[in-house]
Amino acid sequence: MKRTEKEEIKKDGAKAVKNSGRGIRKGDAMRNKFLIDYKHCEKSHTVSLANWRKLAKDAWNEHYKHPVFCLVLGKDSERKLAVVEWSVFLELVEGSDYE
Repeated sequence: MKRTEKEEIKKDGAKAVKNSGRGIRKGDAMRNKFLIDYKHCEKSHTVSLANWRKLAKDAWNEHYKHPVFCLVLGKDSERKLAVVEWSVFLELVEGSDYE
């Protein structure tokens, strides 16, 4: 069963942005230093420079947050992927078990 955006936000422990996309505040949710934009897609989603720049600008305007696309893939929301800037990825890996 495909989860809703609200269910994804709750599952991720993030805080929903009220009226996301329609009001002054953008993005779907916030968690720590990240502004998250959820994209539910059955098969694929295209990340373009234009949509990344928009999310990055919205994140910056939201008190200097880092942009994250959360791609929820599959008919039954079976896979979730995070798209982050490479510099953020390197910071997350540094000093972790993945190093």
